[in-house]
Amino acid sequence: MQDSAVIEFSQEKQGPRWKRRKDARPQELISAALSLFGEFGYSQTRLDDVAAKAGISKGTVYLYFASKQDLFEAVIRERAAPWIEAIRSREDNTNQSTEVVLREFLDWGWQQFLESKLYLIARIVLAESNNFPHLAETYLREVMGPVHEQLTRVLNRGVERGEVRGEVTRERIKVLLAPLSWLALWRQALKTHGSAPIDEQVYVREAIDMAVRSVILPGEGAPQPGA
Repeated sequence: MQDSAVIEFSQEKQGPRWKRRKDARPQELISAALSLFGEFGYSQTRLDDVAAKAGISKGTVYLYFASKQDLFEAVIRERAAPWIEAIRSREDNTNQSTEVVLREFLDWGWQQFLESKLYLIARIVLAESNNFPHLAETYLREVMGPVHEQLTRVLNRGVERGEVRGEVTRERIKVLLAPLSWLALWRQALKTHGSAPIDEQVYVREAIDMAVRSVILPGEGAPQPGA
């Protein structure tokens, strides 16, 4: 019969390791789900598959996520949250013109969109939101809403400084961001089906130039503080 002190020591040593493993499981499930959603789509991905890829039982999934919808929403939040938080925390340099601020915002935002693999989620939303409306609702709320809010703020700043032409409308914001949606579609669908290759970095630069030229008044300098 084992000595009780040995049992207690064993439990003490194993406890923290088990806790770390338990705490890591939501992230493991989210990573597994993103991979499977990206490869097979929303409708064809089962929670059994996610559990198997994460190396746990299906029953364990329900300890963290009530449904596949709940898991998908967690994937979006996990991927979008750092990006959105960084967007909201960026401080404008009042000495910079709105053109500079807009270019930096669009260039940085596009790179983050691609690096965070949000383009995978965008493709799923485009492909399956007719059958699963909650996909689009979640994407609009968690991703596009905050991005629209920040871009609106940048352009309103330009209007106040006399550097942006016209009104800042929701339709205008959507047009400025439309090339990003096309790039996400190309990456996930057209690229692998014989579409002519494109240089993504050149594409991004051209899209940003087009966006800037469409809103910035030519030859207008930013008013200097104290002028």
